[in-house]
Amino acid sequence: MIGPVDTDAPERFLVLVTGFAAAGKTTLAPRLADELDALWISRDHIHEMVYAGWQPRHPALTSETYDPRVGASTYQEGSVVWELFLWMLQRTTTRVPVVADTPFNHDWNRSMFRSAAARIEVPMVEVALHGDPDVLLERARVRAASGQVHEIKARFSVNDLDYYASPYQPVLPAEQVVHVDTTELGLVDPADLAQRVGAVLRGPSRS
Repeated sequence: MIGPVDTDAPERFLVLVTGFAAAGKTTLAPRLADELDALWISRDHIHEMVYAGWQPRHPALTSETYDPRVGASTYQEGSVVWELFLWMLQRTTTRVPVVADTPFNHDWNRSMFRSAAARIEVPMVEVALHGDPDVLLERARVRAASGQVHEIKARFSVNDLDYYASPYQPVLPAEQVVHVDTTELGLVDPADLAQRVGAVLRGPSRS
């Protein structure tokens, strides 16, 4: 935790854990939230609930041609997910510290976040995860085949190597970003990461 030793740390803050698919966001975010004594919000969980709301099944799960991306979709599911996610960030950060994990895969969701961020009046830090592209792709494929993730995630998060070809671009300014290599995900120490995040939160550059 930031804890009583870090007396200059803010009481409320937003830490975004971001990165490509299978970078380790949903593994590290709850552990980091525990270390920082913060609320954990998973955009993936919201995503899964939105898709589960269509009965009997969402067309993205049955059609070979349906594309759920905003701009190409009939139901604008991505926009619904992001509206809910950003609303939760705006409401919860007025009361408690928050760690939230999410990908930023499109210009439209980056734009939505930037608009919402203007109304989130707490310090922000981004933990940007990256790793060896071949390792991340294989991790995504193993995860999809495991049967342990929601079928919408399994279907649409397995990408070819081109998806990982360019370095991940954080959404926050450089002085608010902590970079973490998750090629060896098991070697990332959440306590050490919390200390790195805490140092940025205590620093002179705050949102």
